[in-house]
Amino acid sequence: MTTDVRSREQAVLFVDDEPAVLQGLRRALHKASFRRYFVESAFQALELIDSGKIDIVVADEQMPGMSGSEFLAIVRNRQPHIVRIILSGHASMERVIAAINTGQIHRFLTKPIDAQQLLDVIEEHLSALRLQATKMALHSRTDTIGRWEWDILGGTWRWSESFGRIMHCPQPAGEASFATLFATVHPEDRAELLSIVYGCRDSGQTREAEHRIVTPDGAVRWIAQFMDVFRDGDRAWTLFGMLRDITDHKEKETLQAERLVLLQTTLNKTVEALARMTEIRDPYTAGHQIRVARLAKEIGKRMGLDPQRLEGLETAAKLHDIGKIYVPAEFLAKPGTLREAEMSLMKYHPEIGFQIIQDIPFAMPVAQAVLQHHERLDGTGYPAGLKADAILPEARIIAVADVFEAMSSYRPYRPGLGHEAALTELRVRKGVGFDAEAVDALEGLIEEHPDFLESALSGSA
Repeated sequence: MTTDVRSREQAVLFVDDEPAVLQGLRRALHKASFRRYFVESAFQALELIDSGKIDIVVADEQMPGMSGSEFLAIVRNRQPHIVRIILSGHASMERVIAAINTGQIHRFLTKPIDAQQLLDVIEEHLSALRLQATKMALHSRTDTIGRWEWDILGGTWRWSESFGRIMHCPQPAGEASFATLFATVHPEDRAELLSIVYGCRDSGQTREAEHRIVTPDGAVRWIAQFMDVFRDGDRAWTLFGMLRDITDHKEKETLQAERLVLLQTTLNKTVEALARMTEIRDPYTAGHQIRVARLAKEIGKRMGLDPQRLEGLETAAKLHDIGKIYVPAEFLAKPGTLREAEMSLMKYHPEIGFQIIQDIPFAMPVAQAVLQHHERLDGTGYPAGLKADAILPEARIIAVADVFEAMSSYRPYRPGLGHEAALTELRVRKGVGFDAEAVDALEGLIEEHPDFLESALSGSA
């Protein structure tokens, strides 16, 4: 079994029964860029043939026991990809011609041969093998049937019949060019496609592209292209392209995206409905969750959270008190201080909230943030007494926003204490009970936008 010649050092096997000849080849080719193997008999050589690491065999014709052409016939049957070369000064021309005609050998060279001439012949065949390997690798990496080639040194283009069918590109009357080859590419996509093609050429690296074409009847279709380039000094420099029509796939992607938008919209509306359900039971905290959500999201922005985490943070903040639907309404609206038993029941609301939403497939750990929003860094919070890094960053942010909003706003058991009192409480506990970075972000926000909390309720923030 052969290995990809592009991922290993190429190798040439020399077979000659004369040690002096092999020694001369060693000296002449000691600087060659390929690996060299030297053996004195065809039988020794056969042991190397099936190793998968030989690309060319150069064999002497006149050898005892088995002639070079007989040996190369066996090589052809066992490893047909190996290039087979006869090197001899004594073989009859008839036998050589017969070997060539039957496909046993690719090349016949006569002794004595100049070392540079032999090296040039070998390099030519090795280059051809690398070129073929590049083509095969490209074919194996794509399931498309449309193919095109750009001979960069020769300045010519070729493409398959299926390319013309996919691209709706008729055969040009004269010599093809990039303009004629991709004449049907959508005008808005041509510049980008051209940049990708030349980028592949200049970098020597594979490139992929998706673009539209406009068919003769005005329809727009999507094409995916895969490009690779082969370069071997001044011998060959070719860019290969393969393509397929992906219009059906694109239409499915669009339909799926529309469905995802609908699902996300439905999920958002569900979150809003759940949040309103809590607030309807507790008129004194109407707007509390939305204000906490706006505060938490802005704090998260200032702390550098990515958009997906910000979305999860905002959702968790909107639902952080959903568990209060379990708490009797008279407790929520009680003007005085809650008794110990009442407070114990009130402290159960994070767990109830978690149980309500834990099975909703949010992209972020929303339910866990709701469960932990009353935890404190020093372990004095509830329900689990978590400490420090055991508390989700989102839960720490909600905790800061929740305390600030609750202290600043009116409650049945006390008037609103104002922003400064709320900030003072947070400063005192910064780094002890509350996340220091979140508190600093909140301070910066209120310093820059003193009315942020009020505008959050009105929706203008």
